[in-house]
Amino acid sequence: MSDAELLQLQSWMHDLEEGRLEQAEMDKLQELLLRSEEARRFYVQRMSLGSALCKLADEAQEAELQHESEQQDDIITASAELRRPWPLSAKLAMAASLIACAVALVLAMRPDRSLSASGTATVAETSNAGCAVLVDAAGAEWAEGTHAWQVGMSVPAGKLQLKSGLIRLEFYSGASVTLEGQSELEIVSVKEAKCAQGQMRVHVPPHARGFKLTTPDAEVVDLGTEFGLKVSEAGKAEVHVFDGEVEVLPNQAIAKLSVKQGAGWDAANGVASSPASASASFVDLTALRAQTRSADEQRLTAWREGMSVFLKDPRLLVGYTFEPANEWERRVENKHPGAQEYSHGSIVGARWVPGRWQGKKALQFKSPGDRVRLTVPGKYDAITLAAWVQVDGIDRRFNSLFLTDTWEPGNPHWQFVQAGSFALGIREAKGSKSLQHIAYSPEMFGPDTLGVWYHVATTFDMRTGLGRNFVNGKVVTEYKSPDVHPDEKIIIGTGELGNWGLPEGSKPRTEVRTFNGRMDEFLLFGGALQPEEVARLYEVGRP
Repeated sequence: MSDAELLQLQSWMHDLEEGRLEQAEMDKLQELLLRSEEARRFYVQRMSLGSALCKLADEAQEAELQHESEQQDDIITASAELRRPWPLSAKLAMAASLIACAVALVLAMRPDRSLSASGTATVAETSNAGCAVLVDAAGAEWAEGTHAWQVGMSVPAGKLQLKSGLIRLEFYSGASVTLEGQSELEIVSVKEAKCAQGQMRVHVPPHARGFKLTTPDAEVVDLGTEFGLKVSEAGKAEVHVFDGEVEVLPNQAIAKLSVKQGAGWDAANGVASSPASASASFVDLTALRAQTRSADEQRLTAWREGMSVFLKDPRLLVGYTFEPANEWERRVENKHPGAQEYSHGSIVGARWVPGRWQGKKALQFKSPGDRVRLTVPGKYDAITLAAWVQVDGIDRRFNSLFLTDTWEPGNPHWQFVQAGSFALGIREAKGSKSLQHIAYSPEMFGPDTLGVWYHVATTFDMRTGLGRNFVNGKVVTEYKSPDVHPDEKIIIGTGELGNWGLPEGSKPRTEVRTFNGRMDEFLLFGGALQPEEVARLYEVGRP
């Protein structure tokens, strides 16, 4: 499904929820659901979430009635910030749509379910198509037009084209490959790869014995060892064995050649002694670590220089760079010049852990109590929230990035939802507690994105009703709220990063909405950054 189709689907879903989807659009929605499995999955997840929110909204309305009758001061449950009013017409429209699409959905979802021995339907387990993990990178530049892999990502079968720098891949089988300079490697499986060009050092432990590398003029099968491989632009391979033994099968040959420690092979000379300096010409783990450290230091310096511009931006309200003075620091300093004391964050529970680069810190949120408390007074026409996050799991229905303590008109709540998207909701000035301006990002976060650094940002402008979600500097959602009133303002007050609410007063417990992951950089602006500004913010901070 293309980005345009996804945006169109979100628009149809929104109109459907509001009970204003025309029949012609309904027909188009059904046509899309019939031909796109991705669209069907999005539809089901969105409807499931919508049903839950509808139920919550009904509960909230009942609670309000009870509140009036019993004249109690604090009975409204605190989880109402994402509730929609779901008028009867919308519920009926949803029900009608569900019936209309039921046959298609049943057929579509059937392959994903199976029957257990007892005959009970079970949902298919989450699968992973990766063959290797990118574990290190130093100054890595990927060829133009190819995927820019990041450290921590699982890499599936397919081609990797490195323009310059170093990367290290650990295959699921246990073999590891350090690729350097201009190189093209095609991952075939967890036990096999093809090298069209480039240079690499390969380590194969005993349990990964049999790992195969194919070049244009030979096959190299490792028998549990360490060796170096160079493949020229002309496709000529050169093998040097540093430890153990490999088998080489040249093209057109019938018999395999045994190449042992201290020896090498190329098509012109066959098996011969390798020069003593051969090993030093291939980057080993120690050299890779040193280059990674040097590259990280350079990126950290460049990031500080780039961030200095944003930290001086007059629109900035909170600028957390997460650079503590020491491991015991329990305050996150607002680096904006002239920042007031109340805007510095108070750390509760969260721990300092490694951030995007060596020498850089991040805060890890895990336990139900972990959070950073802060206060931002004032009223604003527009805001931007931006953070670098490494998600370790979206375990709960709602997972806080930044939530205000209260849910009063103008309060913003920014969080991940369990389906794999994130959203900024701002409670509307008029109407019930369930009314809000809100836009969800596409469902982009799941098992394949865990442990990887992502830059997420959201903007919303009350004057225009325009909201945007960004991932890694690119707009992924653009939404215009139809219900903005001229006198509406965004009001923050006291809130917290990575959690929500204090158990006090008549409500001694709070819902668990702890963010499960790391946060390295959080910026809050009292204005809506333009797309090019968010793109620049990403470029300044990308690992």
